[in-house]
Amino acid sequence: MDVQIPVEPELSESESEEGTALSESEFTCHCCYQVLVDPTTLTCGHSFCRHCLANWWASALPRVRRDCPECRAVWTGFPRVNILLRDAVEKLFPAEVRRRKQAILSDPGFCRVLQMFQQHGNTQAPHAAPPQNPPQFNILNQPPFNMLIQPQLDMLNAEFNIREFCFGMSIVLCCMAVVVLMWRVYSTDSSHEVLLSKPLSRWSADDVTLWVEHLSVWTNQYKETFHREQINGRLLFALSDEDLSAAPFSIRNESHRQIILEELHRLRQRRVSLNLWQYKDLYLGKTLFLLLSLRRFPRLTMLCLFLFDYDDTFLPFIHTSCPAPSSQDSLLDTPLDWPGWHQWAEFLLMYFLLPYQLLSAVAWHWMSVHYWTARVVMLHTVLLSTLDVHYFWTLLKRGQMRTLPRRVWQEVFRVMMEEALFVLMWSLIPLFFCNCLFYYNLYICPFNTAALVKRTLLQTHTQQRRI
Repeated sequence: MDVQIPVEPELSESESEEGTALSESEFTCHCCYQVLVDPTTLTCGHSFCRHCLANWWASALPRVRRDCPECRAVWTGFPRVNILLRDAVEKLFPAEVRRRKQAILSDPGFCRVLQMFQQHGNTQAPHAAPPQNPPQFNILNQPPFNMLIQPQLDMLNAEFNIREFCFGMSIVLCCMAVVVLMWRVYSTDSSHEVLLSKPLSRWSADDVTLWVEHLSVWTNQYKETFHREQINGRLLFALSDEDLSAAPFSIRNESHRQIILEELHRLRQRRVSLNLWQYKDLYLGKTLFLLLSLRRFPRLTMLCLFLFDYDDTFLPFIHTSCPAPSSQDSLLDTPLDWPGWHQWAEFLLMYFLLPYQLLSAVAWHWMSVHYWTARVVMLHTVLLSTLDVHYFWTLLKRGQMRTLPRRVWQEVFRVMMEEALFVLMWSLIPLFFCNCLFYYNLYICPFNTAALVKRTLLQTHTQQRRI
């Protein structure tokens, strides 16, 4: 008896193509519900866009999420891109994938989160597979021989991390700053030396009393009179022989009056040239203002100095950073007059293009007095100039230069709101805290700027390579 086996009808070519066609919904991410871009498969089997997974991972910062966005299963290890699935998606939907990649790269938030996610994966050391065969005895693996080869292997496998290096250097420099501050607090240096570095017009009544006391032993009989009459620097500058002989001073000894007038004449003829530490001791608040504001807003700060502090700060600054060709020596030999047109031309050109290089020129002028500090300042100005040029180049490349005034005002408003409390509470801030803030911004901020430059340039290089 013959058994007839039913034969299925053959499908036509069009029906076969319709049955095997793949739709876009089968390759969508369950976070953004769009075509997968750099699909990353977790240990539970679910796949997501890499930037979606990075956003999910960083959604609970400072803590991170390591569970699947769909089934909440915790993944192990560090998720990698599914190369097979990525190639398939890019082959099936090339236009959509290209459009989404351009949108992701143009979003700085996605780029920042992706970089953090990748850096987290790079810091995780890969786990070695267990050995298939039992290890053989090796004398080099036994103590004390393993102590000789282990540091070499660690140095070969170690990865240089500039953030950890900067953190370690910050701790070391903080400890050094505390030691220096404690030494300066308990040192026996006389305040009279600091007083001689202060302009006579800024002397207070206590400063004049200290000066009279240090003239000689016989002047101690007159210091109470100067202190009682509240003679400050401006009044001392105007004293004459008749004033000293009359009441209330009543100095009858002619030789005493002559010695005081001779010392006063030396003070009048003296031209003060303060170094960084003397200027800081005399004007700590002004020094902190210049140190912070010139780093954050160099152009705006120089404009404020020109408008409100021309004689004392701006004029010495422009003569130091853009010296006149006729006086290449010290500023003490030339009067600080109105700068020439060539000085203004050089200053304005650097002011708009590279304002931090003006600070570098001032630091170069300090080289003979502050050798290492000047080098730190110049290195910091180079790093800040790199960030400044990169910022304007990014705005120009994206066609966003017209938004620059709005960005500047937003940043100024934000800083004013943040620093308003600090300015109001300035008189109550301990001197030790102000000194720590000064040394931190002078010596430790360059390391933070170096880490920021590395992160910025690395992000730019990564975007260009992906494009």
